Amino acid sequence: MQGRLLVAVRDLDALPGGAEKSLSTLLLGLEENSENWNIEVFQSNDRKQASNLFDNSSISIKKCNIKIEDFYSGLAWRLRDRNTGRSMKLLRRVHLKKKNKDFFKWLKSEFSKIKLIAEKENERLLGVTQLDWSAGASSAFIDADIPYITFVRDEVCFENPEVYRECLENAESVIVAGHGLASQVEEKFSIKKISIVHLPVDFEKVYPFGKLKDKLSEANLFRSNNHLTNPRIAIVGMVPEKGFEFYNKKLIPKLEEIWPEATLHVYGGGIYAKKLSKYENTIDEGFRRPEEIYPYCDIHMFRLDRVGTWGRVINEAGYFSKPSISIDIGAQSEAVGKGGIVMPYDSSAEEWISQIKVIYNELERYGELAFEHRLIVDTKSSINEFIMVLDGVFND
Repeated sequence: MQGRLLVAVRDLDALPGGAEKSLSTLLLGLEENSENWNIEVFQSNDRKQASNLFDNSSISIKKCNIKIEDFYSGLAWRLRDRNTGRSMKLLRRVHLKKKNKDFFKWLKSEFSKIKLIAEKENERLLGVTQLDWSAGASSAFIDADIPYITFVRDEVCFENPEVYRECLENAESVIVAGHGLASQVEEKFSIKKISIVHLPVDFEKVYPFGKLKDKLSEANLFRSNNHLTNPRIAIVGMVPEKGFEFYNKKLIPKLEEIWPEATLHVYGGGIYAKKLSKYENTIDEGFRRPEEIYPYCDIHMFRLDRVGTWGRVINEAGYFSKPSISIDIGAQSEAVGKGGIVMPYDSSAEEWISQIKVIYNELERYGELAFEHRLIVDTKSSINEFIMVLDGVFND
């Protein structure tokens, strides 16, 4: 029997982040590798710059007029905690509830039409959702009696369990990228089943493998010619939940004191990268492509505050033979493997700096291990994992 996959998400084709990029890759891989599914995406039209990823695809994308931000999210941002940078929790929750309610109403109408068509064509339906609007999507799936799966890709369900509990606990399977995050989900929610689908990273699209050695040699020569031979540490993407308070209040000031020759380079742009650049040892590098980041640094640093979703940037760094230092929550230990060091959650800034020095003193060895470990994330393997989850639900 043919299946129709209904993908209900806040946004997908604009690819504003790694979660959207990962789901897009899985859907395109499903389209290419399985003849059992017709795929329809339901999302907001509020992201004006489309990615063109789906231009040559049969995947249908239908958009609603629900705005992604509103008065409440704006006010929550303006009243954010000045130390952590996090939006005001109460107003953020009001925003999430409102958007999920609006999304549910729109999807309810769309799904009622699709169910009639599916019944006529003897077609089975299965839903997929993730991130901020997954509560509204799951409510619509439940209302239409459509089984669904949901991805946990960030900490929104942990920050607002009362909003997302029904979504996760009624899903046929909750999908995460690593076993560590699976444990965090199972500790918080009473779910039916959890599945592992690793991040689908196509390293050839990150940077051509055949040019990799030449790029690393070019970067080393550039650094030498420009006297950039001091220890250089990269942070890729700076938002409140990715260690801003720890870096700002603890690590960077202590780094200036303990290891003044080391510099910290923040990539991705934004207000929090700018805030960190107030320190003399920290540089806001703005947006750069991966090949403009990792070859010019020695160590990649990635910290999450509470929920250990998989850091794709860890394995991208490993592709360029750059080790990572991260934190031992959720999936981060799996992401780093032997290609770096993971720190206990309560480690001090001094302990982080000490371990960064350990990596720096053995850069070649850690770099080789990071390059080998990159293969834990692979597009083909991840697509196969995704198809197995779908088939398992479909045939249950």
